[in-house]
Amino acid sequence: MVKLLLIRTGVLSLVLLFGFIPLSGCGVMNDKPAAEDLSLALAGMDGSDGVSFEGAAALLLGGKTVPESSLYYGGKLADHNKVSLYSLLPDGSQPAAASKTSPHQLGQAQGDTPVYYTRLVKEDGEWTMKQTAQESLGNNPLEALNPLRQLEELERMEKKVTEEAGSARGTRVLRIELTTDEARRQLSAELERQMQAIRPSAQGSPGKAAGKPAKVLAAQRALWEQKEAELQQRLTQASIKTVYYLKVDSKRNLPKRLTWNRTMTYPGNAGTVTEETYITQVDFYGYR
Repeated sequence: MVKLLLIRTGVLSLVLLFGFIPLSGCGVMNDKPAAEDLSLALAGMDGSDGVSFEGAAALLLGGKTVPESSLYYGGKLADHNKVSLYSLLPDGSQPAAASKTSPHQLGQAQGDTPVYYTRLVKEDGEWTMKQTAQESLGNNPLEALNPLRQLEELERMEKKVTEEAGSARGTRVLRIELTTDEARRQLSAELERQMQAIRPSAQGSPGKAAGKPAKVLAAQRALWEQKEAELQQRLTQASIKTVYYLKVDSKRNLPKRLTWNRTMTYPGNAGTVTEETYITQVDFYGYR
């Protein structure tokens, strides 16, 4: 169940994945200056009126990429609090329909590759989805890939911040590892939001609810409760490690690249251990 829920956020090819993970092992600096650099970079992003970005996401199961869920995406921040996100086509181009200002259905790209589009607005400190072009293809995964929200979360989460040695000139790479408890809380909250989004509606008359016969709805609720219980048990058994790498323009104190690695291991069948690794990477450019 955890696997199925995480797949909703999308994956990309393993070949590109190797280029996303910064090399470590070259030593780290002391924690305090790195934490201050993180705060400066986050403040720099927060003070920007606009920025463009492109990224990709991946889920590996047992070290192998899930092939059917590749997702590349791009987007823009405008007016300080408005974000548009769209999936990129296999050749890296932007769907023409993504430039429209009204809600629309992008449908399918080449072959069976789904194309997504959504807009979010920050209101009262929260990012809210305002427009989406995803109807019959399942849940739109782009909301979870909003890099502005990901950066904002780093400010308040419990973590250890260090600096990776050997960064290119003019840049610094900060390693941000969440505490064990924070990593578990983060994942639990994400999965709970996804579970609530697919929870069968309780609205309707005694004979029917949400346009469905009561027996059908009761069966759906029972299945949902079963999967919710299985999910909670899996989370209890799982070991979770979450690490971010933030590449920063050291001159302007602005983020250049954010990489997020989450590895979860849990007991599998017949005494085996299953490992899932979820990775996203996004590059920022064109600050305004």
